[in-house]
Amino acid sequence: MSDDRNDRARDMLVPLNLRTYRIAIANGILGVTGMRVADRSIVVPLLVHKLSGGAWLVGLILGLWWIVRMGVQVSAARTLDALDYKKPVYIVSAVLRGVMFAAIAAVLWFANVLPNWLVLGVLIIGIMGNSAGSALAGLTFNDILAKSIPTTKRGSMQMWRRLGALAIIFVAVTPFLRWVIGPDSPYAFPRNFAALFAISVCLSSAAWLLFVRIREPKSHAAAGKPSWREHLRRGIGYVRDDRSYRRVIRIRLLVGLAATIRPFFVVFATQVWGLPDQAAATFLGIQVVAEFLGSAFVGRVSDQLGNRTAVRVAVSSIVLACAAAVAAAWGSWDAPVILLGWQTNLQIIVLGVAFFASGVFLASLMIGYTNYLMDIAPAEHRPSYLGFGTAFLLPLAIAPPVFGWVADAFGFRPVFVTGLLLALAALYLVAQLPEPRDDLDDGDLELFRRPPTADDDDAAN
Repeated sequence: MSDDRNDRARDMLVPLNLRTYRIAIANGILGVTGMRVADRSIVVPLLVHKLSGGAWLVGLILGLWWIVRMGVQVSAARTLDALDYKKPVYIVSAVLRGVMFAAIAAVLWFANVLPNWLVLGVLIIGIMGNSAGSALAGLTFNDILAKSIPTTKRGSMQMWRRLGALAIIFVAVTPFLRWVIGPDSPYAFPRNFAALFAISVCLSSAAWLLFVRIREPKSHAAAGKPSWREHLRRGIGYVRDDRSYRRVIRIRLLVGLAATIRPFFVVFATQVWGLPDQAAATFLGIQVVAEFLGSAFVGRVSDQLGNRTAVRVAVSSIVLACAAAVAAAWGSWDAPVILLGWQTNLQIIVLGVAFFASGVFLASLMIGYTNYLMDIAPAEHRPSYLGFGTAFLLPLAIAPPVFGWVADAFGFRPVFVTGLLLALAALYLVAQLPEPRDDLDDGDLELFRRPPTADDDDAAN
């Protein structure tokens, strides 16, 4: 095996730290549950639309969220590459995220005595601050996991994180969300949304406190912090010199642009079809079931077949989601139907397909894309690989406000059709994506595919 292949094997097949593996699963269960209580693609768009009355502001906030995330990750990666330990930065990110969502909860609770512009302003700043914290957390969290869990176990680790959270979301969070934002809620708008953000902070804080108990291995850190010019030149070099990196970024950009239409599904349902607000909880439930099934499937696929296959599943799913949205926009579908003995509306079924496919997309993209980047990134520059992997997705920040403006000016049909065309382009490119594990020896892969045991934790420590 060449030196490059030895380095790739060293970075991908690290010793398994069973303690970190287990803590990461528990952290994910609490963290994902907390995040979904104030879901960015369903709860936040509904809240912003009710406060402002315009789809354009929904798009603007989602676009700003991406800009902040990209800027923070590129800036932070320059420092993180040279740090031996990343956990202190993760702790800072946890404090920032918690403070921002707590501020949103507070201003929504007292919104009746505050001007609407102030409420919207704090909401936007809070979401942007939370995005900055999430950006820091993503780089540090993934670097710690890459040093502690081999590539053949990261898929199952992500699977169990999501399965545990999604089970709680389906059983408890979805009916709770339906109750809180429905007509029987004990709180009037917007205090009902304030309660959601407060609960999100509590659950997420428990997840963050749990993760800081992991034992972080020392990094293969870069030799010194580069200048800004060197840092940016290096990031451009990743795309120019690494074919796998270049291809997966292109696919992620196209599929990300297509996926930016997802938050407009619930706006379309309430604004065009006139469905009640609690329909958002129904769609969230459908999406959660799909994420549960998708996580169970793609987690095993990632471990056994590699993360290229997980990326392919993600792309295929967003094609289906966009196609269902196009079908929804070209018909009223306002007719009662009986499904599995239950009477429902055909609108729920048609748009429900879009949310179901979105759930599979979220599960497979979360597992496949980040793990793929960790597979191809050299350990000493892993934060930069991940950070620039976000920065090159800058058009994702522009798409939501543009789509929001188009929806307000021309309706949702051109938005959904554009999403479908972008998804189909990504589907064409995904066939060209190589699998990083093809460079590894079969014997090593089989060894690292075996179930984790306590002996792995002893060996790692």
